[in-house]
Amino acid sequence: MIDPAKVCLFIPAGLKKFKLDLFERIGDHIIKAGGRVVRHDAEKLGCLALDNADMIPIVGCQPESTPLIAQWRKSGRPWIYWDRGYCRRVFATWLPRGENGGYYRWHLNSFQMQRIRDVPEDRWVRMETPVRPWQRGGRHIVIAAPTRTYARFHRCENWIADTIDALARATDRQIVIRDKESKRPLQADLEGAHCLVTHGSIAAVESVIMGCPVFVAHDSAAALVGQTDLSKVEAPLYPEREPWLRSLAYSQFNERELIDGTLWKLIA
Repeated sequence: MIDPAKVCLFIPAGLKKFKLDLFERIGDHIIKAGGRVVRHDAEKLGCLALDNADMIPIVGCQPESTPLIAQWRKSGRPWIYWDRGYCRRVFATWLPRGENGGYYRWHLNSFQMQRIRDVPEDRWVRMETPVRPWQRGGRHIVIAAPTRTYARFHRCENWIADTIDALARATDRQIVIRDKESKRPLQADLEGAHCLVTHGSIAAVESVIMGCPVFVAHDSAAALVGQTDLSKVEAPLYPEREPWLRSLAYSQFNERELIDGTLWKLIA
């Protein structure tokens, strides 16, 4: 269990209003629990982390946090990452949407879920998200491209070019590229698809729920039910998904669960 009085949330500069409002609300919850907030100054966050050995910094997908995370990983220091949830988000999703702010994923020392836990089905059942059977025999490959911010944050600016090159060596299938701003439903691109390929987009999680197998980076939660080696693109995996789905639901939380302490008890 994490002590919320020992965490420190980083709020970056230049956020759009809806994001800033969310960050500020989360920050207010953390301050009321005894924790800290650092606004705009990543260097200050790094210094605070150095000066307070028991403080756990909280960051999101901001490129200025990338060198800090590298330092924390190298030193073995605990840190927390939070971002949009896997299911029941309120925007940027092709699955059923959430309510009252929806769900956000929170992880200790990782960007996404890295293991399948032995947890009950209760939280997943509450998601009320239909799971489609695996589709087999598809023809084309869908690539979900990272945003510029994501690529800078994860230092994978050449991912699209490298991925197309790797696929060209492994298959002659047609490739369909979609970006984050695409108005075309993900379901439409996945219809008749052989697989979806992405770095760490939550489109991979949605693809697995929609029954389309995936190839992703090791950091992706979908790596637990997909492949990470593009040379094996002609041999996608179709594993049992129920334990993975339960674990996803135990890795995302709404604001009420931050206030009542559920997040700090279950975060992993």
